Amino acid sequence: MAGKTISAYTDAQTASRVADLARLEQRPPAQIAGMALKFFVGLPKEARDALRQIEALGSPDDLEETQREIARALLHIQYKVAQRQILKHAKVENLNQIATEDDILSAAVKLTQ
Repeated sequence: MAGKTISAYTDAQTASRVADLARLEQRPPAQIAGMALKFFVGLPKEARDALRQIEALGSPDDLEETQREIARALLHIQYKVAQRQILKHAKVENLNQIATEDDILSAAVKLTQ
């Protein structure tokens, strides 16, 4: 998919953080900015309004709490996605044969052999 270049204004601290992140992740700063924009514009209007209000009226602690909560939600969904991927490849056809703890131990031993 072809992208489109747009420009954005940000403060020096954010620009520096994007540059640092780009170096760490070995990606162009434009990719990081694009991902952030895609996420932000995908939010419902009420969420974007809430974020602007938190930035304008809240304390730095309020903004940090917001970032932590968003990070927590993202990691929760990432975990669910990983579980789905694992279950797609898991061999579960013999699970009905496991009824006791001894069955579990026996199956675990067979997996390690």
